[in-house]
Amino acid sequence: MSGRVVIVTGASSGIGEATARAFSRAGDRVVLTARRVDRLQRIARDLPESLVVPADLSRPEELRRIVEETLRQYGQIDVLVNNAGIGAHEWFDRSSEETIRLQLEVNLLAPILLTRAVVPAMVARRRGTIINVASVAGRIATPTLAIYSAAKFGLDGFSEALRRELRPMGIHVCVLYPGVVQGTEFGRDKRVDLNLTSPSWLSLTPERVAREIVRLAVRPRPRRVLPGTYWLAVALNTFLPSLVDRAMWRVVQKARVGP
Repeated sequence: MSGRVVIVTGASSGIGEATARAFSRAGDRVVLTARRVDRLQRIARDLPESLVVPADLSRPEELRRIVEETLRQYGQIDVLVNNAGIGAHEWFDRSSEETIRLQLEVNLLAPILLTRAVVPAMVARRRGTIINVASVAGRIATPTLAIYSAAKFGLDGFSEALRRELRPMGIHVCVLYPGVVQGTEFGRDKRVDLNLTSPSWLSLTPERVAREIVRLAVRPRPRRVLPGTYWLAVALNTFLPSLVDRAMWRVVQKARVGP
């Protein structure tokens, strides 16, 4: 029974729900936050000493309220899991300004601002762990996910700088890069289908990702790609990007113009 206080964003479904349940099983007190209060309350009934804080992460004042209510209830914050994210498969030139702004607000700006609100409490105790859930799309940019990848690449850079800034203060910053996760709401708004599929043995469940997040809270690591096999793809994209470019061009040509 660790008794840590853990904030999990996007806790109403998918990876967030699985993560909240995993931390609770480990004996932690979990703060569940998302927009759908009814779903949060249903999940919280199964989690002893949990706290529900409904919030729209695109609103900075609500991010501050998450931290204020957590500190009022528990007096400390040990772990922050920036998990909430949204994405839409769409050609960039057909993306609305509203969609672009919302993805950047939820996927990048919200984690930055929520982290800023949490850090003073961690610095005061000289301990804490921040876990940012990025994506393999934050290491390998994919057509139709330009804005999502931009946000996740940004989250990676933010995490790297913050890790170097906060580690002397006793605070760990970790980034998790999951591949394809089954059973989540991500990608349901699929306006373009490139017919790219991952082998079943590379697919993840929310519970598998949640176990890795809890493991990072116990033994922090700067970066973790999941499954580890994706490191090969990341290395290929880093050192031989032209090969990946040509493969992607063929896929895009077929999807936009036809065979």
